[in-house]
Amino acid sequence: MKPFLPFLLVPVLGLGGWLVAAYLPASEPAVMPNILTLDAPPALGVALPAPPGDGPVHVSIAALLPPVSQAVLAQVAAEEQLPEVSAILVIGRQRLAQIQGSPMVIGEQLGQFRVADIEVDRVLFEQTGLGNQRWVTVNDR
Repeated sequence: MKPFLPFLLVPVLGLGGWLVAAYLPASEPAVMPNILTLDAPPALGVALPAPPGDGPVHVSIAALLPPVSQAVLAQVAAEEQLPEVSAILVIGRQRLAQIQGSPMVIGEQLGQFRVADIEVDRVLFEQTGLGNQRWVTVNDR
């Protein structure tokens, strides 16, 4: 009879839980506070209105970030020194470029730059953080 004890224990515990739940008083549902406006950080300088009803407040991430102009992005891109391409080898579909003294293929990363494309006389670099693309030609020596 000992092997059947676990099988009898599960229904007994279930019945006990049902009886306890039946005789306990029901709790009141939680009441959400009424929000008229959402206080934004002081640096933002705006108050976001609360949505109608009890829905969640959706805030665009751009509203929380400081504004950045295209001129600032261009200045950051200009300050970053582009890698030096010293040689390119194209054999059929295989493309290899010597960049900063190291052989690299399409898709490899060098600092903030990723090699996006290799042609016969130039290499396309993509700046990963900003998405800027710039062609660099082979340096003739």
